Amino acid sequence: MKAIIAALLLAACCLAGNSAQAQTCSGSISPMTFPNVNPLLGSAITQSGTLTVTCNWGLLTSAYALVCVNLGIGSGSTAADPRQMANGANRLQYRLSPNSSMSPLWGSTANGTTPISIQFSRPLLGGQVTFNQPITGQILAGQYTVPTANNATTTYSETFAGVATVDYGFYMVARPSCASLSSRTSFNFTVNANVTNNCTISATPLNFGAVSDFSVAHSADTALAVRCTNNDAYRIRLNGGQNGTVSQRYMRSSTGNQLVRYELHTTAARTVPWGDGTAGTAFVTGTGTGNVQQVRVYGRVPAQTAPLPGQYSDVVTATVEF
Repeated sequence: MKAIIAALLLAACCLAGNSAQAQTCSGSISPMTFPNVNPLLGSAITQSGTLTVTCNWGLLTSAYALVCVNLGIGSGSTAADPRQMANGANRLQYRLSPNSSMSPLWGSTANGTTPISIQFSRPLLGGQVTFNQPITGQILAGQYTVPTANNATTTYSETFAGVATVDYGFYMVARPSCASLSSRTSFNFTVNANVTNNCTISATPLNFGAVSDFSVAHSADTALAVRCTNNDAYRIRLNGGQNGTVSQRYMRSSTGNQLVRYELHTTAARTVPWGDGTAGTAFVTGTGTGNVQQVRVYGRVPAQTAPLPGQYSDVVTATVEF
């Protein structure tokens, strides 16, 4: 009889020991990457990910587990809202949330913000339970001046070494609070964004007005509205229009039979013809700021034989390269 009792006690001891070891929880999440971020659009950009949380039970263990997944201040941020991905000294603001509505934001008990709270129930025979929590990332709108580096797509990132944690506790009746949980594991998490170079360009007409005396030159100017990613180099080429070449442009009459010579230049002195870089012409270069930049176009109708009266026009294509 004593031998049987001893054997039962030994079995109970071993079962309890294995059960205590089995009561653990952990979390993992793949890197979240925003693949093509165009700051010039100024719109919010969302991306999704999945946080996976797993808890393990023995057979004779607590009925429930509370898991609180904390995300503290990352490597690029100074606060939990907004978070900031970094490239050198430059920053790109974003938020993370367990809801597509972006409320509440994903935070940490360490800084008084809200962790992700998940309650688990033990399977009847113990074992493992996994929960997949959707995560939404959102780059904030209105960040027009976020720069790129070296005229290339630039990666911004933030890591959470030591501050992405899974706090957990097992219980039978009274549910604990996130702040009271004493068991902890950590996981790796990285958020990345690839910021791309982009440009837009538009023009207002160049109008020489009414010209009656063609024995002297007549000048006028207008502007191209150029918007390029901050720190991105660009150049602007002008083609030869519909009736000429980059070195000699013409306006054509509305009847299609008469031509008027005119010129486009890069400076107010009108000494550098603006073209595509061929036939003695130059093109204009600049560096984007993320804001609209006004690039002047200086036109001139040189002295020439007076054409027949009428409306004269041409269409020139301006191309921005970046």
